[in-house]
Amino acid sequence: MLIHRYNTISSLKSSLEKEIEEIAQSINDYSNVLGEKIRINEEFSKDDPEFLELKSKLENNLTDKNKTEAKIDDTKNKKNTEKKNSEKPKKSSKKTSESWYNLDQIMIYNGIGLKGELELYFKAIDELKSKLETLQRTLSALNNIIEKGLKENMACIAFQGSNGPLQISFLKTSEIRKNFSFKSIYSGMAISQENIIKIGI
Repeated sequence: MLIHRYNTISSLKSSLEKEIEEIAQSINDYSNVLGEKIRINEEFSKDDPEFLELKSKLENNLTDKNKTEAKIDDTKNKKNTEKKNSEKPKKSSKKTSESWYNLDQIMIYNGIGLKGELELYFKAIDELKSKLETLQRTLSALNNIIEKGLKENMACIAFQGSNGPLQISFLKTSEIRKNFSFKSIYSGMAISQENIIKIGI
């Protein structure tokens, strides 16, 4: 779903924090799979230049992973909110390898085996890192607005497309005022007008 309704700004904030944690975990899982696959096949591909290039790329990804974990800790620190808000996203490389055939909306790897599989894992990690950075900047901006006085108990709907910033529209609450609410409902037999008159006599 592209549009979500939140009863409070606090629940929107919690949703962003949860998504950040889930994406960071996915990056960690993919990195572990890559490392394991490379270790298993390292002896068979010692002199393969393509494999060595992929191994080098993995080592760079592990360095970036440590930086990403540090960024997650920074989002919890309010003192670094303004600093992180000014950061710009890293541009991911759009260069397509010569090993891939472009068939309109489908790309097919020229070969069968580990190399194509590893490249797909790298692409997935790059995509997740880009999404993670966007969410971290969004959370940082939301924290900044809250610090400036945004009430956290306001209801809203939020739209998040594949590109562009998070868009929020606040909603009017439909709570019934306490002065006009009923605490209980009475039910019983009705007394006829004739019986009321007889009682009065």
